[in-house]
Amino acid sequence: MQMEVGMGILPCGGGASRMARQTGLGRALEIILSAQDYDADDAERMGTINKALEPEEIDEYVDKLAQRIAQFPSESINACKQMVYESIDKPIEEALKAEAYWLYQATSKTPAVKRFTIADEQGLEHDIENQRNWSELVMKVQEIN
Repeated sequence: MQMEVGMGILPCGGGASRMARQTGLGRALEIILSAQDYDADDAERMGTINKALEPEEIDEYVDKLAQRIAQFPSESINACKQMVYESIDKPIEEALKAEAYWLYQATSKTPAVKRFTIADEQGLEHDIENQRNWSELVMKVQEIN
């Protein structure tokens, strides 16, 4: 909940500055100006939280997500995290330059080029079944080093 407008101030600590980037302009204004409390399902729908889960589902969800992420190259995980954190407060032009830098960092330290070459040679991007099953296919690609 963003209750600040009802108290006579604005959301601080990034609450006003980042909300539009996170949820879109119209949704941010709705959230900030309404000073309403939202349940987890509404917060997920609005984009202020990643996922609404029942308490008993949290551990399994987090464990599966962490195990999946742990299988990816640590250099590409780092590059993605650095890029997202670095770009959040930059104008889009600067963010795109930073993205190019972090893309180079990732491709120079991971088997990305080899993986893309094999995918291209096999025409994987043109197969609709591969696109439908990308979540599983990307895990198989981890075997290519």
